[in-house]
Amino acid sequence: MEEKEKLKETEPVKRVSESRRRSRKRGGNLPLLPLLLVLLLGALIFSLWYLRFGPSRVRIGEAELFGASGDEVAVIYDYELQKEKAVMRDGSVYLPLRLVKSAVNQRFYWDRDEKLIVYAAPTGVRKFTPEEKDTEGKVLYYTEDQELYLSLPLLREFTDVRVESYLDGSVKRIFIAPSPESDEVRAAKHKFALRSRASVRGSIVTEVKKNEALRVIPDHEGATTDTTRWTRVKTENGFTGYVQLKNLRAAETVPYTSNFTKQEYPSLSLGEKVLLGFHLVSNQAANKGLGTLAQNASGMNVIVPTWFSLRGNEGDYQNFADRAYVEEAHEKGLKVFALLDNFDKTVTTGELLKKTSVREKLIQSLISDADLYGYDGINVDLELIKEEAIDQYLEFIRELSLACHEKQLYLTVDVPNPASFNLYYDRKELGVFCDYVINMGYDEHTKGDEPGSTASLGFVTTGLDMSLAEVPAEKLIQAVPFYTRLWTEDKNGKVSSEALGMKGAKEWVDKNQIGLNFDETLGQNYGQRSNNGSLQLIWMEDAKSMQIRMDIIRSKAIAGVAVWRLGLETDDVWEILKQ
Repeated sequence: MEEKEKLKETEPVKRVSESRRRSRKRGGNLPLLPLLLVLLLGALIFSLWYLRFGPSRVRIGEAELFGASGDEVAVIYDYELQKEKAVMRDGSVYLPLRLVKSAVNQRFYWDRDEKLIVYAAPTGVRKFTPEEKDTEGKVLYYTEDQELYLSLPLLREFTDVRVESYLDGSVKRIFIAPSPESDEVRAAKHKFALRSRASVRGSIVTEVKKNEALRVIPDHEGATTDTTRWTRVKTENGFTGYVQLKNLRAAETVPYTSNFTKQEYPSLSLGEKVLLGFHLVSNQAANKGLGTLAQNASGMNVIVPTWFSLRGNEGDYQNFADRAYVEEAHEKGLKVFALLDNFDKTVTTGELLKKTSVREKLIQSLISDADLYGYDGINVDLELIKEEAIDQYLEFIRELSLACHEKQLYLTVDVPNPASFNLYYDRKELGVFCDYVINMGYDEHTKGDEPGSTASLGFVTTGLDMSLAEVPAEKLIQAVPFYTRLWTEDKNGKVSSEALGMKGAKEWVDKNQIGLNFDETLGQNYGQRSNNGSLQLIWMEDAKSMQIRMDIIRSKAIAGVAVWRLGLETDDVWEILKQ
C-alpha cells in the first residue's frame, strides 16, 4: 500500500518534468527564424553590393559597339571611332573624302566642275579621272549622292598610315592610324574580359585569351583613367578597351616598318634674316621710285612691288612688272618678289581658284612672267578669303609652291594677324608649302571700327605667339605698319578715320601742337584734341613704338620683319629695323 501511495505521489511530478522538457525542446527552435532573416538580409545586401560594385557581366554587341551593318565599314582613326562610315563596294573599301580630308589627309582636292581628284605631291601635281583604276581593276574613286568615296589604295599612295582591316564578320571595320616607329605590346597573363571603360563595372567588349598580344594604345582625349591600375589596348581581332595592368605581362617594344616612301616638300631660305619692304606700284611709272625708296631703306634685302592684280575669275591679272626694275634691284643687292592680289571687285577668289584648269593657267602665267622679268619669287596677297573658299586657296598655294620650287623661285604668302574669326587660314599648312609666311601685324582697328590702335603691344604679341603655334620660327616674318589712323568722332558720335603714314602723322601732331602721352599697355604714344565740336584721336606709329615691337620680334627668333609700306616711314626707324 505504501509503495502504491508513493508511486501515486511521484507520478504527477514525473509528468510535469516531461512536459517541461518537451516545452523546452519546442522553445529551442524559436531562434532559427531571426537567424534566417539575418542570412537573407545579408545575402540581399551582398547581391545589391555586387550588382553595384562587382564585375559587370553585360556584353556589348559588335553592331552596338561599331555602329555598322551590311556594306557599311566602321572607321577607327587613331583609335577613335569616326561618325562617318566607309563602304564595301566590289570587294574593296572606299572612304568618304570628307572623312579623309578632316581626319587623315587634307591634301586630296576634288574638282567637282572638271571631275578630277588632284593631289599636290612632293614630286609634282597628280590628277586622276573617274575612269582610272588600280592594279586590281578597281576604280580609284566614285561619287554617290554628291559624296565622293576614295579607295584605300589611293589613300595609301600618298599617306603614311597603317591600315588594319576586319572585314570577314557581319560587322566590318578598319583601323587607320599614322605609321608609328614602334608599338608597346603586353601579353595577357590569363583569360579575362576586356572592358568598355576603366572599371570592372564596364561592359564586356570581348574575351582576351591567355598569352594574347595586346597593343597599348592612347586613351580617349580628356579621359581621367587611373593609369596606375588600368590601360587601354587593342586586341588581335580588332577590339579596343580597358584592362587592369595586373593582368598583363611586362611591356615589350615592337618596331613597326612602313612601306611608305616619305618625301619632303622642297623649301628655300635666304640664309639670313629677312628685312622685306612692300612697294606700292599702282601704275607703270611708279616703278621709277625704286631708287629713292631703296636708298632710304638701310638693311632691306627683299623688295615686293605690287605688280599683279587679279581680274575676273578666269586666271587673268593686271601687270605692272618691269625687267629694268628687277635689274636695278639686283644691282642694289635686293631680291624681288612680285606681289599678286585679289583686291579688284571683279574677283571672287573661291570661284576663281576652284577649277584646276584656271589654277594651272594662273600659275603658268606667273612662272612665265618670272622668266620674262627675272624676279626671284612670288608674294601671294589674297585677302579676305572666306572659310568656304579656303580649300581652293590652299590647293592653289600647294600647286604654285611646286611650280615655284621647280624653278627655284621663292614663295611667300601674306596672312592676317591670327584671331578667332580667321583661324581657318590653316597657317600650319601654309608653312609647309611656303618659304615664308608673313603675318600682317596691323589693322587691329581699321576703317569702319571704333577708334583704336593700328597695332598695339598686346595685338602684336598675341599674334606672334599664335602664329608660332602653327608656323616654324625660321619661316615666320612679322609685318609691321609704317602708317596709323587719325580718328574723328563728330558731335553726333559718328566715327570716321583716314590713314596717315608715319611722316604724315608726325606732321599733323606738330602742326596742331598735340600733346602726346605714352601708353605703357599699348606701347604707343597717344594724343587727342577737340576740333569744332569733334574729337580727334591718334595712336602714333613712331620710332618708340617700333623699338618696342622689334624687341618682341627679336625675342621670338623668327625669320625676319616686313614693312607696309615703303615711303611712309620716318628715317629714324631703319636703324631700329636692321639691328
